[in-house]
Amino acid sequence: MHPTENPLLQRYDLPPFSRIQAEHFSPALDQIINESRAKVAEIIRTQAPFPTWDDLVLAMDEIHARLKGFGYVLERLASTRTGDAWEQVSLDCEEPLRDFQRSLIQHPQLFQLYQRLADSQVAMHFSAARKRTLKKILSRFYQNGIASPSQEKFENLTLRIRGARMLFLEHLQEANKAWSKTFDNEEQLKGLPSSFKQRMADQALEQGRTGWLLRLNDESFRIVTRYADNSALRKQMYVAYSTRASDQGPNAGVFDNGEVLRQLVSDRHQLAVLLGYANFAEMAIEPEQAQSPEQVVSFLEGVLEQQQATFLQDAGQLEKFAAQQGSSKLQFWNYQYLAEQLRQQMAGVSEQTVSAWFELESTFSQLLLIAKDLFGVDILERQDATTWHPQVRLFEVRERGETLGYIYFDPFEKAGEDGFPHTSTLQNRRITAEGRPRYPIATLHAWLPQSPGASPVLLDHRQLRVLFHELGHCLHHVLTRAEYHDVSGISELSRDTAEFAGVLFERWCLSKQFLVRVAKHHRTGTPIPDKIADQLLIYLKTQTSWNTADSLRDALFDIELHRSHGDGRTAQQIFDRISMQVAHLPQFTNQRWPNGLDYMVTGYAARIYSYLWANKAADIVFQRVERDGLFNRKTGQALRETLFEPGDSRPLSESIQAFLGP
Repeated sequence: MHPTENPLLQRYDLPPFSRIQAEHFSPALDQIINESRAKVAEIIRTQAPFPTWDDLVLAMDEIHARLKGFGYVLERLASTRTGDAWEQVSLDCEEPLRDFQRSLIQHPQLFQLYQRLADSQVAMHFSAARKRTLKKILSRFYQNGIASPSQEKFENLTLRIRGARMLFLEHLQEANKAWSKTFDNEEQLKGLPSSFKQRMADQALEQGRTGWLLRLNDESFRIVTRYADNSALRKQMYVAYSTRASDQGPNAGVFDNGEVLRQLVSDRHQLAVLLGYANFAEMAIEPEQAQSPEQVVSFLEGVLEQQQATFLQDAGQLEKFAAQQGSSKLQFWNYQYLAEQLRQQMAGVSEQTVSAWFELESTFSQLLLIAKDLFGVDILERQDATTWHPQVRLFEVRERGETLGYIYFDPFEKAGEDGFPHTSTLQNRRITAEGRPRYPIATLHAWLPQSPGASPVLLDHRQLRVLFHELGHCLHHVLTRAEYHDVSGISELSRDTAEFAGVLFERWCLSKQFLVRVAKHHRTGTPIPDKIADQLLIYLKTQTSWNTADSLRDALFDIELHRSHGDGRTAQQIFDRISMQVAHLPQFTNQRWPNGLDYMVTGYAARIYSYLWANKAADIVFQRVERDGLFNRKTGQALRETLFEPGDSRPLSESIQAFLGP
């Protein structure tokens, strides 16, 4: 195939997904790597006398962006298209691409050029965004071992860590698949939402069975422990989920992550020490707003202390309600179920009933209109562009006729896969040395369950919150005006800053004004009645402490595990101690929660706390939003200018201060 015929080698603003075939990837990657290698050699040769911003930083940005875009397209297509050719192309391309990208951030001559530029007299007069960019690039070199006293040990540890992360997830996925239950009597499923039971019936049919098939995953755990009237079923689900991939539970020892986690934490610690840090927690939070692991622990313990009154109130309220229901002692599998029953009793509505007003298509359209009103942008669906799947939609964000960026909307879960809602980025905004803009591109992966046949997809309030949370991430990505790759995209932000926009957008979902505007009945199109909106808000504010305690426990465990390595305690011992400290959540003797905590291997290690940190920042910002009006264009514009547009060119705390004003 001639290079000009390969769509991956042609210049495009949006990937031509429909024209890309499996056979295009390997030859394209070979050419891209060869061309990139030649360009790097040319940059080193020409920049050696006197490194400059345009011909070093911006030139390397072009190389990194091209490699990242290739990797994104590969991952999207290889994960959604089936067949041996697509499986093979992943095997052929993923490792060479990753190895070449790593070679660039470990290249000693490139490092020296960046360092010389940062130390130059010219750099003293650079803008804050340029100085921040250089600082981040140099930090990336350091954390990839450029100054390691033993490059061989660094590489070995890096490989072992990557292998352990993959094995941890593989064990977790296999443990999920290994557990299931079939039901022939629908009476056993009483209390479960009808949409969930329909999915169970569909899953049974896929296996050639009749009745209903229950699988083990995050969503089934949430639904069954919250809604199933069958106490024995709730217990079975709770035990299976909280002992996944461990030496306990229904598949004890089969996919045990205990040793995997122990080795992973040990290797992370060794890597951090090799790079000059006291522990992995110190290394992980270096880019974050917090100054030290100790500050993180102090922050979390402060939040825990602030929540004690709510914990006591909710626990007492639930115990009293349980006694009224005939339960003299609360069992660990009953907490979420009874809390849900109490919410419904106090509010007079259920989350499932109110979902009739949150049909996906109508709701998402309303969310886009809110973004338009707040930020003064147009969000237009593009019907002419191809995507990687027929259900994926593309939206172009524009202002006064100018393209600002693009958002792909990937709404549904993938059959047979474990996944979760998240935002990914295909391209960061940047301005080339020639002054040409490269538009930011984000993808909202909603991971919603599909309804059978032509039935509408109805969202519960949690799904609504998650959807707006992820849209917040996408808008944060595409509304930036930062000009440099390393400070413009949300993937370049610290975790606490990256989560800020998402948790901020969730605040809107807890207001009556927002609910009345967004909610339209899926049959009649009528707005949600004021009374039901008020009832929903009561529901949402009842028995909330259990999720807060979950977040605090996981965050405290995570930071303590990664800062205390070497004190002789196992992960489970640390978890048990933290659980006693939080002292609000149900526990049982054989629980092995750390073995199934996927945050440990999905980029949040030692930084699970970032959600709570971002929550505090979002609370501060939302106070002004509420004061000015939830849909106030002037406030939305200030939010955009001070918090979204700068990207990572300054700390989040400075952006918040700019938004709040003197």
